[in-house]
Amino acid sequence: MSQAALFWNPRFAGEQYAYGNAPNDFLKEQAPRLAAGSRVLSLGEGEGRNAVYLAALGHQLTAVDAAHTGLIKLLQRAAQQNLSITATLADLADYPIAP
Repeated sequence: MSQAALFWNPRFAGEQYAYGNAPNDFLKEQAPRLAAGSRVLSLGEGEGRNAVYLAALGHQLTAVDAAHTGLIKLLQRAAQQNLSITATLADLADYPIAP
């Protein structure tokens, strides 16, 4: 297990959301700049607050995080809102980003 996973898995393990449910303020400000239906790669997504927000706006999301506990919460939130998000469990130190 990566060092990132060792740190983040316990942080995201509880029922509460470590950073809340609302998307990051900067992301909300910048989201209108994305073309409709954009493919978005969200790195270090954690519990999904930003990915869920963008998916609800109609974007195609791939969310990457080293913490399986965060990705489980992300997928639960997405399912509750009938959103499709691809969740990838990976340490960003070793994650190859395709062009």
